Amino acid sequence: MNITPEAWYSAAELAGLAGMPQTHSAVVRLAKREGWSSRSNAGRGGGLRYAITSLPAQTQRELRRQSALSAANTITSEAFAAGQSLARRSAIADIVDEKQRLRQVDAGAAKAAGLSGKSRDRMDAKLLLLMQLEQFAATHRMGICAAIDTFCAAYGTGELAVPAGIRDVIGADISAPTLRRWRRALRTQGAAALAGNYGNRAGSGTIESSPELLEFVVGMLVERPHINAKHVDRGLRARFGDSDTELPNLRTVQRFISSWKAKNAQAFLAIANPDAWKNRHMLAVGSADEGIDRLNQRWEFDSTPADVMLIDGRHTIIGVIDVWSRRALLYVAKVSSSAGVCQAIRRAILQWGVLETAKLDNGQDYVSHRVQRVFAALGVNVNLSAPFSPWQKPHIERFFHTFSHDVLELLPGFTGHNVAEAQALRASKSFAERLLTKNETVDINLTAAELQTFCDRWCRDIYATEPRHGLNGASVVERVAQWRGEVRRISDERALDLLLAEAPDGHGARSVTKKGLRVDGHYYAAPELGALVGERVQVMYDERDIGRIVVYHDDAFVCVAECPEILGVSRAEVAAIAKARQQEEIAAKRKALKGIARKANVQDIAYEILDAKQREANKVAMFPTPSVAHLTPAIEAARDAAQALDAVPATDAIGPTTLVHLEALRDVARADQAQDETAEDRFRRALTILMQADDPRSDIERAFLRRHIDSSEFKGRWSVFEDFGPSAFQLSDDYAVLLPDGAAFDRLRRARAQGENL
Repeated sequence: MNITPEAWYSAAELAGLAGMPQTHSAVVRLAKREGWSSRSNAGRGGGLRYAITSLPAQTQRELRRQSALSAANTITSEAFAAGQSLARRSAIADIVDEKQRLRQVDAGAAKAAGLSGKSRDRMDAKLLLLMQLEQFAATHRMGICAAIDTFCAAYGTGELAVPAGIRDVIGADISAPTLRRWRRALRTQGAAALAGNYGNRAGSGTIESSPELLEFVVGMLVERPHINAKHVDRGLRARFGDSDTELPNLRTVQRFISSWKAKNAQAFLAIANPDAWKNRHMLAVGSADEGIDRLNQRWEFDSTPADVMLIDGRHTIIGVIDVWSRRALLYVAKVSSSAGVCQAIRRAILQWGVLETAKLDNGQDYVSHRVQRVFAALGVNVNLSAPFSPWQKPHIERFFHTFSHDVLELLPGFTGHNVAEAQALRASKSFAERLLTKNETVDINLTAAELQTFCDRWCRDIYATEPRHGLNGASVVERVAQWRGEVRRISDERALDLLLAEAPDGHGARSVTKKGLRVDGHYYAAPELGALVGERVQVMYDERDIGRIVVYHDDAFVCVAECPEILGVSRAEVAAIAKARQQEEIAAKRKALKGIARKANVQDIAYEILDAKQREANKVAMFPTPSVAHLTPAIEAARDAAQALDAVPATDAIGPTTLVHLEALRDVARADQAQDETAEDRFRRALTILMQADDPRSDIERAFLRRHIDSSEFKGRWSVFEDFGPSAFQLSDDYAVLLPDGAAFDRLRRARAQGENL
């Protein structure tokens, strides 16, 4: 029984249900009394059938519960037998929530394939029940959490039909926590985890025998996939060093990490590099073009940043591919927007004809009201991909890969497919070139028009003429030539442009007033609008003339309304003039502001402030105060020493050291240090200062410490220092005293406090 909003039931089917009388005739009388929606029974026996929406709420709930049980019970022993194969277990795992599935791997796939006996029976039985649970929840229109309790109750009472032998393995009852634990194990460890750990030798290792140590080590590997054994060992000793827990040595930690990574290779790869896992291990059962048997049946759309830097900056390329023929088209746009997508649609339709179904990315540029309105107006079905699921539109993804790795790499201005390639390209420049050019960029020798020409020629002359694996060795040209069916085309290009035109405010809805239609501050009028005063209409811009708009009512064309004041100017001209005026205004303002700055001459304002303060200080006259000589034995001894020094003949004078000399020396030292010192060097210098007691620090060291320890640069590296210890910055283990559990950790707090008190 499949419950739908249009489900209909006979009186015999309703009799005895919750909220219903016990007899057929009583149900008929109740239906007449309450005026249930009914229709004649076209089947055997005649009579009436009643809509589920007319029934009492209690009866509707009972019908839905029965429907859910019926759907769950449709999983037969044949499906159970199919679940014994690894492919079926992978398919069952795919039922798991989509977002979790992105991080899930079938880590126990190899182990599951080799299971036998009771372990295999336990795994298969649990997999079947989990599949029934998913079917039960979907049919019952319930979330998994809400469905688990009802499902367990149905299993316990026997209402849930299961193949023979399942209850012998699982038992007569099953609890909700048990089902949740199975689902979690399937998501995180794979199907083999459902077999249990029966028969494994307990206490096989120090880490494995301690749940706390095992959880901690695995947690570190999951949180920081690239961590090494030395870091894990230090983490263990920092966390459990003061407890009675027996800790493994470094070699044991190394062996455990190697073994764990080998046993959980797919899971670990999914954590460390999700994209690599998708490319290597994600199941690709069946064919992505299954069911595609005609030209223009389905097009896939997507956008990607082009690997070419243009004269006006990095551009985006919007791609379209026809799945059946693999025919493809590229459109170069400044950004991927609804306007760019509409232009790509226009080019494809004019060249290929009208599509039947569009498979779109779920980005804002594709789900925009404008794009959806265009497809609706063209009668095109739209399917959106799930977020972060590029495999749902594999043909356009593969096409972009082919394009970016072909002769595109030979174009001037190519910047690399990824960070590593981009760094390699930058490194190929000489040291002198990189030294003389701060934040250097690759030479740019292409315009957007030149890149568009290249894309068109590549699609037509290279991609379309080479054999394609997905076409069984045929080329795109040959595949298109094989089509003998009809191709739907739009003969009026102007009509297509109007369909693709932008609508005011995105949706284009306007109310007709006595003055006409108000759009962007102007009134547009036409005689045909007189009969529609007070009505809501749809408005589209005319891209060729800003003084005209196209008006639709109930999806039917009404008229072209005009605004005489601005008639005869294209929207493109208006946009260009507006942009030029904006640039002129900004340039004028910048010039004026720079003139004000030059006139104000504020470059040396700091010294002017110091001079002003000095002048104010000189105006204050200090009255003389009485004084007496203060002498101590030490002072007297120092006086004697000074007199003795004065008696020594003077050597050739080098000249007095002035403040100018000191400032010049300071500037040279700072410039030299700033040039050579990296962020890690500054962090190590701060730690070296903290290793000293407070008193021996110089004023320069204290000033540096106050300025640096509250910076984001220091705080970020301090977090790494706390997690991984001194070795992360090539420091000796002596620096560990600065860690939170070290003897000198309080020095950082005192240094911060001294800075706050200044």
